[in-house]
Amino acid sequence: MIIIFSIPRKYELHESVFKNDVRKVASTLRTYDVGQKDMHGNTPLHIAVMKGHKECVQLLLAHNAPVKIKNKLGWSPIAEAISYGDRQTISSLIRKMKMQSRESMEVRRPDLILALSQMGDFFMELKWDFQSWVPLVSRILPSDICRIHKKGSNIRLDTTLVDFSDMKWERGDISFLFIGDAKPSQSLVVLDNKLKVFQKMRYEETEAEIEDEVDILMSSDVVAAQISTKLITFSRAQCGWLFREDRTVS
Repeated sequence: MIIIFSIPRKYELHESVFKNDVRKVASTLRTYDVGQKDMHGNTPLHIAVMKGHKECVQLLLAHNAPVKIKNKLGWSPIAEAISYGDRQTISSLIRKMKMQSRESMEVRRPDLILALSQMGDFFMELKWDFQSWVPLVSRILPSDICRIHKKGSNIRLDTTLVDFSDMKWERGDISFLFIGDAKPSQSLVVLDNKLKVFQKMRYEETEAEIEDEVDILMSSDVVAAQISTKLITFSRAQCGWLFREDRTVS
């Protein structure tokens, strides 16, 4: 008996999506990595969105194709859908993205809570700022001093940056809380220390909220922001008047 093994082509799924061969896509999905990138960094979902092949989009999403993944130009499938103004596809991608984010958080949550519980309690301040040789750009770049409190499996992050409007940053007094021993739907809380109010981060959005988000995305400019981390440097904070020494975390 002679057994012949067929070696699948590297981008067969991409090709099937490009040709809108729905039947071939359905069969190919069983053996191919749905998140594989081609030489341009595009996944099959990128191609399906760009070509407007809605049946392929739904098939790929049903097989949990990654939604937040970006190609070499920094574009995600959602950004591509927004640029083409396809509301139905945008809505489908947003719903899948939120589901994938929740699933990812639930998978990593036990390890995160365990690591926090084993780590010693501490308080630290982290000062950060961005600079540019362009004077106008330097004026609008953010800077802040973040204060981080850690106790048990809980973390509190205090910051003063609230919003950006009219080419300037709005300051406030905001705290983000991660409560490790709370239910996933109640573990993230935002405090406005000035207004004395708080809000729990929604675990699942309603249909109306998703549609509102689609409206905002479709009426906003599509921007693929990229930042180089090569020039970022870190330095220890120091204290003392005459004999300066590195500050330690308390």
